[in-house]
Amino acid sequence: MDHLRGRLQHYDWGSPTALAELRAVEPTGRPEAEVWFGAHPSSPATVDRGSGPEALDALIAADPSSHLGPAAGLRSGTLPYLVKFLAADAPLSIQAHPDRATAEAGFVAENDADVSPDSPERTFRDAGAKPELVVAVTPFRTLCGFRPVDEAIRVSSALGLPDDLLAAVRTRGPVAWAEVVGRILAGHPDGAVEALLQRCGEGVGATGGWSGTADLVLELSGRFPGDPALALVPLLAEHHLESGEALFLAPGVLHAYLGGVAVEVMAASDNVVRGGLTGKHVDVDRLVGAIDPEAPEATVQRPGDRLHLYDVPAEEFSVWRLDGAGVDVDDRSGPDIVVCVDGSAFLSPTGTGVGLDLAPGGAAWIPHADGPYRIDAGGLAYRVTVGEPGA
Repeated sequence: MDHLRGRLQHYDWGSPTALAELRAVEPTGRPEAEVWFGAHPSSPATVDRGSGPEALDALIAADPSSHLGPAAGLRSGTLPYLVKFLAADAPLSIQAHPDRATAEAGFVAENDADVSPDSPERTFRDAGAKPELVVAVTPFRTLCGFRPVDEAIRVSSALGLPDDLLAAVRTRGPVAWAEVVGRILAGHPDGAVEALLQRCGEGVGATGGWSGTADLVLELSGRFPGDPALALVPLLAEHHLESGEALFLAPGVLHAYLGGVAVEVMAASDNVVRGGLTGKHVDVDRLVGAIDPEAPEATVQRPGDRLHLYDVPAEEFSVWRLDGAGVDVDDRSGPDIVVCVDGSAFLSPTGTGVGLDLAPGGAAWIPHADGPYRIDAGGLAYRVTVGEPGA
């Protein structure tokens, strides 16, 4: 087992202080959005075994069997998951993550079109699906998935969206959400955003219990004036997560993170299909094609015990929460990453070897070949490993 040094990502929506405070380091003076703990080739974490930092992707590639064990078959001999700390001071884009078929087709199409891998116009940076679990560290707000149709109709009516906007879902139900999204992002019907902003500015949302939604529309309008995606906001379910609460986002779920600090765990992909509320590349056609109206509903998961396994229907990863708990990790089917969020965590080999202390913001890499080990969390830690086959 090794200390794992993550890679800091600077995006304009990041917090200038939250991740530095979590890791007890000096802030860089720039927005600090994410710390990546994984082996994605665009930003691999590193370990230091005495001869200087070694990139985790190169280390795994040199001996995938030892590092990954049975998980070597999940993503062609690469680490199948990616772990992040995320700190949002401003809302992220309206987006969805692709399923495998969408990612593979999009990746091939952009390669064939000679879109550079690091181009800001690139949507698919790899060919992988991207299921994801987000677990709140601080209070965390997000839009995630569509409201039930009846509720979406009530909210849109209260906030002044045109009556015919939801005609397709009125007649055909949730299967028509992708069609509605496509119309909205194409700017139809005319005047929808203007009518929405006028009603929100009048404070009418308070009478129907939608004042928070109206305030959010106005907040986002201040950042992205005139963006057609503003008309999507009343149609999406808003969740307020407290520490330890989580949402699983299957591929094809429309969402936008609004603010807070979280641990994110996902299949090892950097694919994001954006539809608006961003200065980054927007790909409306791909987003509409990526929406899956039959994706499982994103429901809030709340930890029941000090040792808690989240419900993650994905073969690439599973996530355990240890809140002042200890556990013997005996039955292993792949590599583990352990991150400490608060207090301390100590990792000790079951056999011979030297253990590791983790401070807040610290992480450890435990290859499959290291065998059984124990975690003792004096505070709050998360253990990430591979998921159930075929999940």
